[in-house]
Amino acid sequence: MPNPVIPDLSAAVLTVGQGGFQAALSEAIATWLGAERRGVLQYSRPALPHYLVRDHVPTEEVDFYLAGAYRFDPFFRQWRESQISGVLNLGELSDAEGRVGEKARDYVLRFQPKTGMADEIAVLCPKIGGAVDNYFFLRSTPFEQPEMDILRAVFPTLHALHDLNQRLILNALAEGNTQVSGFPEADAFAIDDSQGRQSFVSANWQQIVGQAVDLSDAVNQTRKGLAGQPVVVGTAHVISEDLGADFPPAPNGRITFVVQRPMASSSLVMSEVVESLFTDQLTQREVSICHLALRGFPSASIAEQLGIAVGTVKNHRKSIYRKLDITTERELFLLMLNHVSTSQT
Repeated sequence: MPNPVIPDLSAAVLTVGQGGFQAALSEAIATWLGAERRGVLQYSRPALPHYLVRDHVPTEEVDFYLAGAYRFDPFFRQWRESQISGVLNLGELSDAEGRVGEKARDYVLRFQPKTGMADEIAVLCPKIGGAVDNYFFLRSTPFEQPEMDILRAVFPTLHALHDLNQRLILNALAEGNTQVSGFPEADAFAIDDSQGRQSFVSANWQQIVGQAVDLSDAVNQTRKGLAGQPVVVGTAHVISEDLGADFPPAPNGRITFVVQRPMASSSLVMSEVVESLFTDQLTQREVSICHLALRGFPSASIAEQLGIAVGTVKNHRKSIYRKLDITTERELFLLMLNHVSTSQT
């Protein structure tokens, strides 16, 4: 049966302002797309990505992503560098020129096969406070251009619902309704009015901030500083963002978040990771073979790309494994991932 003209958003509309909105919106889009895997990831400039909806994502994939694979996530990189929201497609990013395309191709060749899916869509909806929610969808067949066109046409509606959900929840919290949940995804937050006077704090603000001098100092610093500039305190960070003139509880005020999650490390390109990891241990030819192997190319394809015999590639592989004290390509990949997860650059 062909897809309806547009996704049926009626169930999501009924949950606006409630904790189940993100899951309902994700389900509505996934049903329309015929997506076999879906979820919602929160991206922020300073912090590690955070799964908000992960019911349809295997635990091992979540662990793998947060252990360091997120540094190769082309959607995360694209948003951190451009701050542009909207609908993105993995295939389109893979065709892009420069580092954006190179990074997407790395992801497609090395990481995407682990999901068993052929394509991925990201619907990036901005959040109050400077973050963005990535409603992501994966399918074992490529997404088609008409589907992308329709999603982009309805994105303003998706964004408006997403934004309304946040505002209704914050309004309810500011009015003393402590039963609402679902936003914001921070350990504590406070809202100041346009004069800098505190107009609202979350229930756990005093417990987290009031009992830690270093966090309290960081909060004062961010409230007086430039919006969007995080202050790191151990494994936590504090960040303040401006609120618009149309934000009812505090027009032209500020919202300050305390997030007790590790800071996100910089995005990476596979070739640079392999070069930095193996140059001191391997020859340049062996480094090149490692790079291509880690991108998922078999020995025959590596031989063709480097202009050498397949037997020569196999001999180089044996030498690589001996020097690195490993026996399989999987161990080679784990070496790279461990390097990525422990590197904080």
